Amino acid sequence: MRPLLRLLMFVVAAILLSIVGLAAYLNFSFDLNDHRDRLTAEVERLTGRPLEIGGDIGLSLFPWLGIEANALSLGNLPQFGEAPLARVGRIEVRARLLPMLRGEFEVERIIIDGLALELVRTADGQDNWTLPAARGAARPPPGAGTDTRSAASPARDLAGLALAIDTLELRAARISLTDAQAGTRHVIDALNFASESIKSGAPFPLRLAFKADSGSAAAGAERLLAELALTAQARLDTAAPRLTLSDLEIDSRIAGAGIPGGKLALKLQSTASLDLATGTAAIDDLLLAFDDTRIQGRIALTDPAVPALEFDLHADRIDVDRYLAVDGASAPPSPGAAAVAVGQAAVTSQPAPDTANTLVAQGRLRIDTLRASGLTISALDTTARTDRGLIHLEPLSARLYGGSYQGKLALDTRRQPARLSLDESLQGAELAPLLQDLTGAPARVTGRADVRARLQADAGAAEVLKRSLAGRIELRVRDGAIKGVNIAQMMREASARLRGETAPASGANQTDFTALSATLDAAGGVLRNDDLAMSSPLLRVGGAGSANLLSETIDYRLRTSVVATLAGQGGEDLDNLRGVTVPIRITGSFAQPAFALDLDALIADSLRDRARQKL
Repeated sequence: MRPLLRLLMFVVAAILLSIVGLAAYLNFSFDLNDHRDRLTAEVERLTGRPLEIGGDIGLSLFPWLGIEANALSLGNLPQFGEAPLARVGRIEVRARLLPMLRGEFEVERIIIDGLALELVRTADGQDNWTLPAARGAARPPPGAGTDTRSAASPARDLAGLALAIDTLELRAARISLTDAQAGTRHVIDALNFASESIKSGAPFPLRLAFKADSGSAAAGAERLLAELALTAQARLDTAAPRLTLSDLEIDSRIAGAGIPGGKLALKLQSTASLDLATGTAAIDDLLLAFDDTRIQGRIALTDPAVPALEFDLHADRIDVDRYLAVDGASAPPSPGAAAVAVGQAAVTSQPAPDTANTLVAQGRLRIDTLRASGLTISALDTTARTDRGLIHLEPLSARLYGGSYQGKLALDTRRQPARLSLDESLQGAELAPLLQDLTGAPARVTGRADVRARLQADAGAAEVLKRSLAGRIELRVRDGAIKGVNIAQMMREASARLRGETAPASGANQTDFTALSATLDAAGGVLRNDDLAMSSPLLRVGGAGSANLLSETIDYRLRTSVVATLAGQGGEDLDNLRGVTVPIRITGSFAQPAFALDLDALIADSLRDRARQKL
């Protein structure tokens, strides 16, 4: 037995000595620079693009398997311009040779310095980063998706892999994408990535920083500028395989004409995890801060092939108006529409992105204080569902102006322009502060309101919303007043004119009521009402007419009648108007409506009544 063991040890030693000797021989006698032509020819055969090596290529085999190359350049195909597809100032890789024989990878350093990628998509949709073999491969039909389980099979090969990297660095990289088809140019510059002491199952640091410049490729076009810095403690579990980022912090600054105030600072803290086999991911303990907003919660990518998301987010305050004002868009005065605007900012008539039309998401959204269209909404709580371009918020609840809101909302981005549908009710809200915040002017109607609305509209700018608005609004108001008009005084004037007299001014310039109800039908940019009913101890008022939302003008007629004495309000009795309907016409703009007696109609009605009495 002992001689056999001695023989085996001798054989193993002989093999190791042979490997070491061969490595030493190759290390001192083999020079890759003598094989440049063969190397560049092979790269061109595989990629269809010329490879230029401007510097020396260094190779070491023992005890480190290492390669160092300088001034590498991979050219472009003629249709993509003269600039090379890729350039690298220096690349260096050093790994221990003997551990590789045991299936272990111990890397001293991987350094890529001065990488520059010039990505191009032409107007006809061709790109310069797809290799010839891949370009000719059959593509799956639209909507077929991708089987991430099979696509992720290389990640499964990480299971059991012994991996150790002392230093991993990407220095001063630059990536640009010029898309002639979309008319855009995006640049990531000063890209630096660094990590060290990478070992499976053990924590190691990550650092990432870059600058970005994005926008239209047209000369003089506004650009969006950004800077980002990321730090985290990472852990790579090759057995799972899973990558976890703890103590993740991202600081970002964004500047551009489309940003409120011209600039925005964001800070994100969280813990993130990525399943390298399935492609699923999760962001836990999220804290996102920007402007006056703090958002906490969790987001999970449950199926990257769809893609499918789950989330639970809670924001302390969000000012939607701050962001919509920049784009010139408008959010309908509704908690539901405002909640959609939080995630969408402003829906325009541009085609929806492919991702929006394939995304499936579900989760809960809570906002303590939301400001939209001038309104202040509190305790907003909704369950949101997105299914391939169709967004549902249901159920949706909120508090505003002393009242309670319940509703549901749908936004269909599969059509253009996107279509917004609302089914909402508001109970017990104070009208005066609500209208003042909504219009920015003193409220013309006060009281506690109950509102039921079933509306549809095209999402987008204010004019688009107004022109496309369709549906019905039912309004009930209790114990309020209409400011700017004293109907009782107008009736005194009518009574005085019938007697050939002049009525003195009396009372405040408002009309009190105990109850008011109306149904508003919207179509073609016009609100129509035919059933106004307003009552007080003194008056009964009916009305019909329309309001043009586009021109913001009104054409309305009131029919008023006396049901009790006016003496209690400091005026003389109007017994001569009992049973007589006094017509009042309202015209002018929303901002400055004009109220006037329809005296001709009043006299005609009065004469008819007297004629009937004589008969």
